[in-house]
Amino acid sequence: EAAQRDRVVALLRDKGELANFEARFRHKSGRILDTLFSASIIELDGEPCMLSITRDIGDRKRIELMFLEQNRMLHAVSEAQSDFIADADPHPTFDRLLTHLLDITDSRYGFICEVFRDDSGAPFLRPYAITDISWDDASRQLYEKYISGGFEFRNLKTLFGNTLTTGRPVLSNSPSSDPRRGGLPPGHPPLDSFMGLPLYRGEVMVGMLGAANRPGGYDEALVDHLQPFAATCAVLIEANRNSQRRRHAENLLRNMNLELEDHVNQRTAELQASIKELESFSYSVSHDLRSPLRGINGFSRLLQQDYGDRLDEQGREYLNRICAATLRMSELIDGMIDLAQLTREPIHMAEVDLSRLAETIARELQAAEPGRRVEFTAAPGIRARGDERLLRVAMHNLIANAWKFTARQEVAHIEFGVRRTGNDLAYFVRDDGAGFDMRYADKLFGAFQRLHGIKEYAGTGIGLATVQRIIQRHGGLVWAEGEIDKGATFYFTLS
Repeated sequence: EAAQRDRVVALLRDKGELANFEARFRHKSGRILDTLFSASIIELDGEPCMLSITRDIGDRKRIELMFLEQNRMLHAVSEAQSDFIADADPHPTFDRLLTHLLDITDSRYGFICEVFRDDSGAPFLRPYAITDISWDDASRQLYEKYISGGFEFRNLKTLFGNTLTTGRPVLSNSPSSDPRRGGLPPGHPPLDSFMGLPLYRGEVMVGMLGAANRPGGYDEALVDHLQPFAATCAVLIEANRNSQRRRHAENLLRNMNLELEDHVNQRTAELQASIKELESFSYSVSHDLRSPLRGINGFSRLLQQDYGDRLDEQGREYLNRICAATLRMSELIDGMIDLAQLTREPIHMAEVDLSRLAETIARELQAAEPGRRVEFTAAPGIRARGDERLLRVAMHNLIANAWKFTARQEVAHIEFGVRRTGNDLAYFVRDDGAGFDMRYADKLFGAFQRLHGIKEYAGTGIGLATVQRIIQRHGGLVWAEGEIDKGATFYFTLS
Protein backbone atom coordinates (compact mmCIF):
# COMPACT_ATOMS: atom_id res chain seq x y z
CA GLU A 1 0.00 0.00 0.00
CA ALA A 2 1.22 3.48 -0.82
CA ALA A 3 0.73 4.81 2.71
CA GLN A 4 2.69 1.94 4.23
CA ARG A 5 5.46 2.31 1.65
CA ASP A 6 5.79 6.02 2.44
CA ARG A 7 5.97 5.20 6.16
CA VAL A 8 8.76 2.63 5.59
CA VAL A 9 10.74 5.14 3.53
CA ALA A 10 10.29 7.81 6.18
CA LEU A 11 11.44 5.49 8.97
CA LEU A 12 14.51 4.41 6.97
CA ARG A 13 15.47 8.00 6.29
CA ASP A 14 14.99 8.89 9.94
CA LYS A 15 16.72 5.90 11.61
CA GLY A 16 18.86 4.52 8.83
CA GLU A 17 17.59 0.97 9.39
CA LEU A 18 14.52 -1.11 10.19
CA ALA A 19 14.38 -4.47 12.00
CA ASN A 20 11.47 -6.95 11.96
CA PHE A 21 8.93 -4.44 10.78
CA GLU A 22 5.59 -6.13 10.00
CA ALA A 23 4.50 -5.13 6.54
CA ARG A 24 2.19 -6.39 3.82
CA PHE A 25 3.56 -6.76 0.28
CA ARG A 26 1.76 -7.46 -2.94
CA HIS A 27 3.36 -10.28 -4.93
CA LYS A 28 3.66 -9.87 -8.68
CA SER A 29 0.88 -12.49 -8.92
CA GLY A 30 -1.39 -10.11 -7.02
CA ARG A 31 -1.36 -12.14 -3.79
CA ILE A 32 -0.96 -10.17 -0.53
CA LEU A 33 1.86 -11.44 1.72
CA ASP A 34 2.31 -10.83 5.45
CA THR A 35 6.03 -10.33 6.08
CA LEU A 36 8.73 -9.30 8.54
CA PHE A 37 10.76 -6.59 6.78
CA SER A 38 14.28 -5.59 7.80
CA ALA A 39 16.30 -3.01 5.89
CA SER A 40 19.23 -0.60 6.17
CA ILE A 41 20.61 2.20 3.99
CA ILE A 42 24.00 1.54 2.41
CA GLU A 43 26.06 3.40 -0.15
CA LEU A 44 27.09 1.95 -3.50
CA ASP A 45 29.36 4.11 -5.63
CA GLY A 46 28.43 7.05 -3.47
CA GLU A 47 24.72 6.53 -4.01
CA PRO A 48 22.35 5.68 -1.11
CA CYS A 49 20.76 2.27 -1.60
CA MET A 50 18.53 0.04 0.48
CA LEU A 51 19.61 -3.48 1.52
CA SER A 52 16.53 -5.44 2.73
CA ILE A 53 15.45 -8.88 3.88
CA THR A 54 11.79 -9.85 3.63
CA ARG A 55 10.52 -12.98 5.41
CA ASP A 56 7.08 -14.49 4.71
CA ILE A 57 5.20 -14.91 8.02
CA GLY A 58 1.90 -16.00 6.50
CA ASP A 59 1.96 -19.39 8.28
CA ARG A 60 2.56 -17.72 11.63
CA LYS A 61 -0.30 -15.33 11.01
CA ARG A 62 -2.60 -18.23 10.17
CA ILE A 63 -1.62 -20.02 13.39
CA GLU A 64 -2.26 -16.84 15.38
CA LEU A 65 -5.65 -16.48 13.72
CA MET A 66 -6.47 -20.13 14.51
CA PHE A 67 -5.61 -19.58 18.19
CA LEU A 68 -7.67 -16.39 18.21
CA GLU A 69 -10.70 -18.19 16.74
CA GLN A 70 -10.33 -21.03 19.27
CA ASN A 71 -10.15 -18.53 22.12
CA ARG A 72 -13.28 -16.77 20.88
CA MET A 73 -15.07 -20.11 20.70
CA LEU A 74 -13.91 -21.19 24.19
CA HIS A 75 -14.93 -17.82 25.62
CA ALA A 76 -18.41 -18.17 24.15
CA VAL A 77 -18.77 -21.74 25.45
CA SER A 78 -17.45 -20.89 28.93
CA GLU A 79 -19.61 -17.78 29.26
CA ALA A 80 -22.73 -19.69 28.18
CA GLN A 81 -22.18 -22.41 30.76
CA SER A 82 -21.64 -19.89 33.55
CA ASP A 83 -24.72 -17.94 32.51
CA PHE A 84 -26.85 -21.09 32.35
CA ILE A 85 -25.90 -22.07 35.90
CA ALA A 86 -26.52 -18.55 37.24
CA ASP A 87 -29.79 -17.76 35.40
CA ALA A 88 -33.09 -19.47 36.18
CA ASP A 89 -34.40 -18.30 32.77
CA PRO A 90 -32.42 -19.89 29.89
CA HIS A 91 -33.37 -17.22 27.33
CA PRO A 92 -30.73 -14.62 28.37
CA THR A 93 -28.06 -17.33 28.04
CA PHE A 94 -29.23 -18.19 24.53
CA ASP A 95 -29.49 -14.50 23.60
CA ARG A 96 -25.80 -14.15 24.46
CA LEU A 97 -25.01 -17.37 22.60
CA LEU A 98 -26.76 -15.98 19.52
CA THR A 99 -24.67 -12.82 19.77
CA HIS A 100 -21.55 -14.98 19.85
CA LEU A 101 -22.81 -17.03 16.88
CA LEU A 102 -23.34 -13.92 14.77
CA ASP A 103 -19.92 -12.61 15.80
CA ILE A 104 -18.08 -15.90 15.11
CA THR A 105 -19.74 -16.42 11.72
CA ASP A 106 -19.92 -12.74 10.75
CA SER A 107 -23.64 -13.26 10.02
CA ARG A 108 -26.36 -10.63 10.13
CA TYR A 109 -29.30 -12.78 11.22
CA GLY A 110 -29.63 -15.94 13.27
CA PHE A 111 -31.66 -18.07 15.66
CA ILE A 112 -31.24 -20.89 18.20
CA CYS A 113 -34.28 -23.14 18.60
CA GLU A 114 -35.43 -26.26 20.41
CA VAL A 115 -36.99 -29.08 18.35
CA PHE A 116 -40.43 -30.42 19.31
CA ARG A 117 -42.74 -32.87 17.59
CA ASP A 118 -46.51 -32.61 17.17
CA ASP A 119 -48.99 -35.47 17.61
CA SER A 120 -48.25 -36.74 14.10
CA GLY A 121 -44.50 -36.79 14.76
CA ALA A 122 -43.73 -33.81 12.52
CA PRO A 123 -40.90 -31.63 13.88
CA PHE A 124 -41.25 -27.93 14.60
CA LEU A 125 -39.15 -25.24 16.29
CA ARG A 126 -39.58 -22.97 19.28
CA PRO A 127 -36.87 -20.31 19.46
CA TYR A 128 -34.76 -19.61 22.51
CA ALA A 129 -33.17 -16.64 20.73
CA ILE A 130 -33.77 -14.97 17.36
CA THR A 131 -32.62 -11.80 15.62
CA ASP A 132 -35.25 -9.08 15.41
CA ILE A 133 -35.84 -8.62 11.67
CA SER A 134 -39.34 -7.13 11.97
CA TRP A 135 -40.16 -4.65 9.19
CA ASP A 136 -43.85 -3.79 9.79
CA ASP A 137 -46.58 -4.04 12.43
CA ALA A 138 -47.44 -7.65 11.60
CA SER A 139 -43.83 -8.84 11.81
CA ARG A 140 -43.32 -6.86 15.02
CA GLN A 141 -46.31 -8.68 16.51
CA LEU A 142 -44.69 -12.00 15.54
CA TYR A 143 -41.47 -10.95 17.25
CA GLU A 144 -43.38 -9.93 20.38
CA LYS A 145 -45.06 -13.34 20.26
CA TYR A 146 -41.61 -14.94 20.30
CA ILE A 147 -40.65 -12.86 23.33
CA SER A 148 -43.78 -14.07 25.16
CA GLY A 149 -42.88 -17.70 24.30
CA GLY A 150 -45.67 -18.45 21.84
CA PHE A 151 -43.88 -18.27 18.49
CA GLU A 152 -43.18 -21.46 16.48
CA PHE A 153 -41.62 -22.42 13.12
CA ARG A 154 -43.78 -25.11 11.50
CA ASN A 155 -43.32 -24.62 7.74
CA LEU A 156 -41.11 -27.55 6.67
CA LYS A 157 -41.01 -26.48 3.00
CA THR A 158 -38.16 -24.09 3.72
CA LEU A 159 -34.40 -24.19 4.11
CA PHE A 160 -34.63 -24.59 7.88
CA GLY A 161 -37.43 -27.14 7.36
CA ASN A 162 -35.03 -29.16 5.22
CA THR A 163 -32.62 -29.27 8.15
CA LEU A 164 -35.41 -30.60 10.38
CA THR A 165 -36.62 -33.26 7.97
CA THR A 166 -33.20 -34.52 6.86
CA GLY A 167 -31.37 -34.09 10.15
CA ARG A 168 -28.34 -32.78 8.25
CA PRO A 169 -26.71 -29.34 7.88
CA VAL A 170 -28.13 -27.17 5.11
CA LEU A 171 -25.90 -24.63 3.37
CA SER A 172 -27.30 -22.35 0.70
CA ASN A 173 -25.33 -19.48 -0.79
CA SER A 174 -28.02 -18.62 -3.32
CA PRO A 175 -31.34 -19.01 -1.48
CA SER A 176 -33.37 -17.26 -4.18
CA SER A 177 -32.64 -20.06 -6.66
CA ASP A 178 -32.41 -22.93 -4.17
CA PRO A 179 -35.19 -25.51 -4.82
CA ARG A 180 -35.40 -26.18 -1.07
CA ARG A 181 -36.35 -22.59 -0.31
CA GLY A 182 -39.74 -21.37 0.83
CA GLY A 183 -41.34 -18.05 0.03
CA LEU A 184 -40.58 -14.89 2.01
CA PRO A 185 -43.34 -12.54 3.20
CA PRO A 186 -43.53 -9.18 1.42
CA GLY A 187 -41.06 -6.76 3.01
CA HIS A 188 -38.91 -9.53 4.54
CA PRO A 189 -35.20 -8.62 4.33
CA PRO A 190 -33.56 -10.55 1.46
CA LEU A 191 -31.59 -13.72 2.22
CA ASP A 192 -28.20 -13.74 0.50
CA SER A 193 -26.98 -16.94 2.21
CA PHE A 194 -28.22 -19.40 4.83
CA MET A 195 -26.81 -22.06 7.15
CA GLY A 196 -28.92 -24.47 9.25
CA LEU A 197 -27.22 -26.83 11.74
CA PRO A 198 -29.07 -29.60 13.61
CA LEU A 199 -28.17 -29.95 17.31
CA TYR A 200 -27.85 -33.51 18.56
CA ARG A 201 -27.56 -35.23 21.93
CA GLY A 202 -26.61 -38.75 21.03
CA GLU A 203 -28.84 -39.68 18.12
CA VAL A 204 -31.68 -37.35 19.13
CA MET A 205 -32.03 -33.95 17.44
CA VAL A 206 -32.86 -31.59 20.30
CA GLY A 207 -32.48 -28.27 18.54
CA MET A 208 -31.27 -26.26 15.59
CA LEU A 209 -29.26 -23.12 15.01
CA GLY A 210 -29.47 -20.97 11.90
CA ALA A 211 -27.52 -18.06 10.50
CA ALA A 212 -28.02 -15.92 7.41
CA ASN A 213 -26.39 -13.25 5.27
CA ARG A 214 -22.72 -13.92 5.83
CA PRO A 215 -20.46 -12.08 3.37
CA GLY A 216 -18.99 -14.72 1.10
CA GLY A 217 -21.51 -17.36 2.17
CA TYR A 218 -21.14 -20.54 4.26
CA ASP A 219 -19.02 -23.66 3.77
CA GLU A 220 -18.25 -27.02 5.33
CA ALA A 221 -15.13 -25.66 7.05
CA LEU A 222 -17.30 -23.25 9.04
CA VAL A 223 -19.67 -26.11 9.96
CA ASP A 224 -16.71 -28.09 11.33
CA HIS A 225 -15.41 -25.04 13.16
CA LEU A 226 -18.79 -24.55 14.86
CA GLN A 227 -19.07 -28.12 16.21
CA PRO A 228 -17.94 -27.23 19.77
CA PHE A 229 -20.37 -24.31 19.80
CA ALA A 230 -23.22 -26.46 18.44
CA ALA A 231 -22.46 -29.19 21.00
CA THR A 232 -22.69 -26.64 23.82
CA CYS A 233 -26.06 -25.38 22.55
CA ALA A 234 -27.34 -28.98 22.43
CA VAL A 235 -26.10 -29.68 25.97
CA LEU A 236 -27.81 -26.56 27.35
CA ILE A 237 -31.09 -27.39 25.58
CA GLU A 238 -31.05 -30.90 27.04
CA ALA A 239 -30.08 -29.57 30.47
CA ASN A 240 -33.05 -27.19 30.36
CA ARG A 241 -35.31 -30.11 29.43
CA ASN A 242 -33.96 -32.07 32.41
CA SER A 243 -34.59 -29.08 34.65
CA GLN A 244 -38.19 -28.87 33.40
CA ARG A 245 -38.64 -32.60 34.05
CA ARG A 246 -37.29 -32.10 37.56
CA ARG A 247 -39.74 -29.27 38.23
CA HIS A 248 -42.53 -31.46 36.86
CA ALA A 249 -41.53 -34.27 39.23
CA GLU A 250 -41.60 -31.82 42.16
CA ASN A 251 -45.13 -30.72 41.20
CA LEU A 252 -46.24 -34.35 41.12
CA LEU A 253 -44.88 -34.81 44.61
CA ARG A 254 -46.82 -31.79 45.93
CA ASN A 255 -50.09 -33.04 44.38
CA MET A 256 -50.01 -36.66 45.52
CA ASN A 257 -52.96 -37.96 47.46
CA LEU A 258 -52.40 -38.05 51.23
CA GLU A 259 -54.52 -41.23 51.50
CA LEU A 260 -51.74 -43.12 49.67
CA GLU A 261 -49.17 -42.35 52.35
CA ASP A 262 -47.25 -45.60 52.09
CA HIS A 263 -47.09 -45.29 48.34
CA VAL A 264 -46.13 -41.62 48.64
CA ASN A 265 -43.24 -42.46 50.99
CA GLN A 266 -41.90 -45.06 48.59
CA ARG A 267 -42.30 -42.84 45.53
CA THR A 268 -40.89 -39.83 47.40
CA ALA A 269 -37.65 -41.70 48.10
CA GLU A 270 -37.39 -42.72 44.44
CA LEU A 271 -38.19 -39.25 43.14
CA GLN A 272 -35.81 -37.57 45.58
CA ALA A 273 -33.05 -39.84 44.34
CA SER A 274 -34.07 -39.00 40.76
CA ILE A 275 -34.10 -35.28 41.54
CA LYS A 276 -30.69 -35.49 43.14
CA GLU A 277 -29.46 -37.40 40.12
CA LEU A 278 -31.00 -34.88 37.72
CA GLU A 279 -29.36 -32.02 39.60
CA SER A 280 -25.99 -33.74 39.51
CA PHE A 281 -26.45 -34.79 35.90
CA SER A 282 -27.70 -31.34 34.81
CA TYR A 283 -24.65 -29.79 36.45
CA SER A 284 -22.32 -32.23 34.70
CA VAL A 285 -24.07 -31.82 31.34
CA SER A 286 -23.86 -28.04 31.61
CA HIS A 287 -20.10 -28.60 31.84
CA ASP A 288 -20.12 -31.31 29.23
CA LEU A 289 -17.25 -30.33 27.03
CA ARG A 290 -16.77 -33.71 25.45
CA SER A 291 -17.27 -32.42 21.91
CA PRO A 292 -15.56 -29.07 22.56
CA LEU A 293 -12.71 -30.93 24.28
CA ARG A 294 -12.45 -33.29 21.34
CA GLY A 295 -12.27 -30.26 19.07
CA ILE A 296 -9.59 -28.59 21.22
CA ASN A 297 -7.57 -31.81 21.43
CA GLY A 298 -7.98 -32.47 17.70
CA PHE A 299 -6.88 -28.99 16.68
CA SER A 300 -4.00 -29.17 19.13
CA ARG A 301 -2.88 -32.48 17.61
CA LEU A 302 -3.11 -30.93 14.14
CA LEU A 303 -0.99 -28.02 15.32
CA GLN A 304 1.57 -30.49 16.70
CA GLN A 305 1.67 -32.48 13.48
CA ASP A 306 1.53 -29.67 10.94
CA TYR A 307 3.13 -26.75 12.71
CA GLY A 308 5.08 -28.30 15.59
CA ASP A 309 8.42 -27.70 13.93
CA ARG A 310 7.56 -23.99 13.64
CA LEU A 311 6.89 -23.58 17.37
CA ASP A 312 9.59 -23.13 19.97
CA GLU A 313 10.03 -25.54 22.90
CA GLN A 314 7.71 -23.55 25.14
CA GLY A 315 4.97 -23.55 22.48
CA ARG A 316 5.21 -27.33 22.10
CA GLU A 317 5.06 -27.73 25.90
CA TYR A 318 1.89 -25.64 25.99
CA LEU A 319 0.30 -27.88 23.33
CA ASN A 320 1.28 -31.03 25.28
CA ARG A 321 -0.32 -29.59 28.41
CA ILE A 322 -3.52 -28.78 26.51
CA CYS A 323 -3.74 -32.37 25.19
CA ALA A 324 -3.09 -33.90 28.62
CA ALA A 325 -5.67 -31.66 30.30
CA THR A 326 -8.37 -32.45 27.73
CA LEU A 327 -7.79 -36.21 28.11
CA ARG A 328 -8.04 -35.93 31.91
CA MET A 329 -11.28 -33.91 31.64
CA SER A 330 -12.69 -36.44 29.16
CA GLU A 331 -12.08 -39.26 31.67
CA LEU A 332 -13.90 -37.32 34.39
CA ILE A 333 -16.85 -36.59 32.09
CA ASP A 334 -17.10 -40.25 31.05
CA GLY A 335 -17.15 -41.30 34.70
CA MET A 336 -19.92 -38.82 35.56
CA ILE A 337 -22.07 -39.92 32.63
CA ASP A 338 -21.61 -43.61 33.54
CA LEU A 339 -22.68 -42.77 37.08
CA ALA A 340 -25.77 -40.90 35.86
CA GLN A 341 -26.81 -43.82 33.67
CA LEU A 342 -26.91 -46.26 36.58
CA THR A 343 -30.25 -44.91 37.82
CA ARG A 344 -31.97 -45.38 34.46
CA GLU A 345 -31.10 -49.02 33.85
CA PRO A 346 -33.62 -51.69 35.00
CA ILE A 347 -32.63 -54.14 37.75
CA HIS A 348 -32.90 -57.88 37.03
CA MET A 349 -33.05 -59.69 40.38
CA ALA A 350 -31.49 -63.13 40.72
CA GLU A 351 -29.41 -65.13 43.18
CA VAL A 352 -25.74 -64.07 42.91
CA ASP A 353 -22.68 -65.95 44.17
CA LEU A 354 -20.72 -63.06 45.70
CA SER A 355 -17.81 -65.29 46.74
CA ARG A 356 -17.29 -66.42 43.15
CA LEU A 357 -17.53 -62.83 41.92
CA ALA A 358 -14.92 -61.69 44.44
CA GLU A 359 -12.49 -64.47 43.50
CA THR A 360 -12.93 -63.77 39.77
CA ILE A 361 -12.27 -60.06 40.23
CA ALA A 362 -9.17 -60.77 42.35
CA ARG A 363 -7.77 -63.08 39.66
CA GLU A 364 -8.33 -60.41 37.01
CA LEU A 365 -6.52 -57.80 39.09
CA GLN A 366 -3.61 -60.18 39.77
CA ALA A 367 -3.34 -61.00 36.05
CA ALA A 368 -3.18 -57.28 35.26
CA GLU A 369 -0.35 -56.80 37.81
CA PRO A 370 1.46 -60.12 38.12
CA GLY A 371 4.32 -58.49 40.00
CA ARG A 372 2.12 -57.59 42.98
CA ARG A 373 2.19 -59.83 46.07
CA VAL A 374 -1.38 -59.87 47.39
CA GLU A 375 -2.95 -62.45 49.68
CA PHE A 376 -6.66 -62.46 48.86
CA THR A 377 -9.23 -64.46 50.80
CA ALA A 378 -12.96 -64.78 50.22
CA ALA A 379 -15.32 -66.54 52.62
CA PRO A 380 -16.97 -69.39 50.69
CA GLY A 381 -20.67 -69.69 49.88
CA ILE A 382 -21.69 -66.05 50.27
CA ARG A 383 -24.83 -65.56 48.17
CA ALA A 384 -27.36 -62.74 47.86
CA ARG A 385 -30.25 -61.57 45.66
CA GLY A 386 -29.56 -58.72 43.28
CA ASP A 387 -28.64 -57.67 39.76
CA GLU A 388 -25.50 -59.67 38.98
CA ARG A 389 -24.11 -57.16 36.48
CA LEU A 390 -24.55 -54.19 38.82
CA LEU A 391 -23.25 -56.10 41.84
CA ARG A 392 -20.18 -57.09 39.85
CA VAL A 393 -19.56 -53.38 39.11
CA ALA A 394 -19.89 -52.55 42.82
CA MET A 395 -17.67 -55.46 43.93
CA HIS A 396 -15.06 -54.63 41.30
CA ASN A 397 -14.89 -51.02 42.48
CA LEU A 398 -14.49 -52.05 46.13
CA ILE A 399 -11.87 -54.76 45.52
CA ALA A 400 -9.99 -52.64 42.95
CA ASN A 401 -10.03 -49.81 45.50
CA ALA A 402 -8.45 -52.08 48.10
CA TRP A 403 -5.96 -53.31 45.48
CA LYS A 404 -4.98 -49.75 44.61
CA PHE A 405 -4.51 -48.51 48.19
CA THR A 406 -2.39 -51.50 49.22
CA ALA A 407 0.09 -50.92 46.38
CA ARG A 408 2.80 -49.76 48.79
CA GLN A 409 2.61 -52.88 50.95
CA GLU A 410 5.33 -55.46 50.35
CA VAL A 411 2.72 -58.19 50.89
CA ALA A 412 -0.85 -56.87 50.82
CA HIS A 413 -3.87 -58.55 52.43
CA ILE A 414 -7.41 -58.19 51.08
CA GLU A 415 -10.43 -60.04 52.46
CA PHE A 416 -14.04 -60.43 51.37
CA GLY A 417 -16.54 -61.66 53.95
CA VAL A 418 -19.87 -61.18 55.68
CA ARG A 419 -21.05 -60.50 59.23
CA ARG A 420 -24.43 -60.05 60.86
CA THR A 421 -25.48 -56.56 62.03
CA GLY A 422 -28.81 -56.81 63.83
CA ASN A 423 -31.25 -58.47 61.45
CA ASP A 424 -29.17 -57.73 58.34
CA LEU A 425 -26.10 -59.23 56.71
CA ALA A 426 -23.28 -56.78 56.08
CA TYR A 427 -20.87 -57.79 53.31
CA PHE A 428 -17.41 -56.29 53.54
CA VAL A 429 -14.08 -55.80 51.75
CA ARG A 430 -11.15 -55.28 54.14
CA ASP A 431 -7.54 -54.30 53.37
CA ASP A 432 -4.35 -53.32 55.21
CA GLY A 433 -3.44 -50.42 52.94
CA ALA A 434 -3.28 -46.63 53.23
CA GLY A 435 -6.57 -46.28 55.16
CA PHE A 436 -8.17 -42.88 55.77
CA ASP A 437 -9.07 -40.36 58.45
CA MET A 438 -12.56 -41.16 59.82
CA ARG A 439 -13.25 -37.44 60.16
CA TYR A 440 -13.66 -37.36 56.37
CA ALA A 441 -15.63 -40.59 56.00
CA ASP A 442 -18.72 -38.69 54.82
CA LYS A 443 -16.81 -37.51 51.73
CA LEU A 444 -15.85 -40.98 50.53
CA PHE A 445 -18.97 -41.66 48.50
CA GLY A 446 -19.40 -38.26 46.82
CA ALA A 447 -18.61 -37.92 43.12
CA PHE A 448 -15.11 -36.50 42.56
CA GLN A 449 -14.41 -36.53 46.32
CA ARG A 450 -10.87 -37.77 46.96
CA LEU A 451 -9.03 -38.14 50.28
CA HIS A 452 -5.70 -38.84 48.55
CA GLY A 453 -3.99 -36.79 45.88
CA ILE A 454 -4.11 -37.97 42.27
CA LYS A 455 -0.30 -38.09 42.22
CA GLU A 456 -0.36 -40.60 45.09
CA TYR A 457 -3.12 -42.84 43.73
CA ALA A 458 -4.67 -42.63 40.28
CA GLY A 459 -8.43 -42.46 39.72
CA THR A 460 -11.36 -40.21 38.85
CA GLY A 461 -13.20 -40.11 42.20
CA ILE A 462 -16.24 -41.85 40.71
CA GLY A 463 -15.78 -45.47 41.89
CA LEU A 464 -17.20 -45.23 45.42
CA ALA A 465 -20.03 -42.95 44.25
CA THR A 466 -20.91 -45.71 41.76
CA VAL A 467 -20.87 -48.30 44.56
CA GLN A 468 -23.24 -46.19 46.68
CA ARG A 469 -25.64 -45.67 43.77
CA ILE A 470 -25.78 -49.41 43.01
CA ILE A 471 -26.31 -50.38 46.67
CA GLN A 472 -29.03 -47.73 47.07
CA ARG A 473 -30.83 -49.16 44.04
CA HIS A 474 -30.80 -52.51 45.85
CA GLY A 475 -32.37 -50.89 48.93
CA GLY A 476 -29.18 -51.23 50.97
CA LEU A 477 -26.63 -49.08 52.76
CA VAL A 478 -22.90 -48.65 52.34
CA TRP A 479 -20.38 -47.26 54.84
CA ALA A 480 -16.68 -47.45 55.67
CA GLU A 481 -14.33 -47.67 58.63
CA GLY A 482 -10.61 -46.98 58.49
CA GLU A 483 -7.47 -45.65 60.08
CA ILE A 484 -4.55 -43.91 58.44
CA ASP A 485 -1.84 -46.42 57.39
CA LYS A 486 -3.77 -49.28 59.01
CA GLY A 487 -6.21 -50.12 56.25
CA ALA A 488 -9.93 -49.73 55.62
CA THR A 489 -13.11 -51.82 55.61
CA PHE A 490 -16.05 -51.08 53.33
CA TYR A 491 -19.45 -52.56 54.28
CA PHE A 492 -22.69 -52.84 52.31
CA THR A 493 -26.10 -54.37 52.85
CA LEU A 494 -28.75 -55.52 50.37
CA SER A 495 -32.49 -55.54 51.01
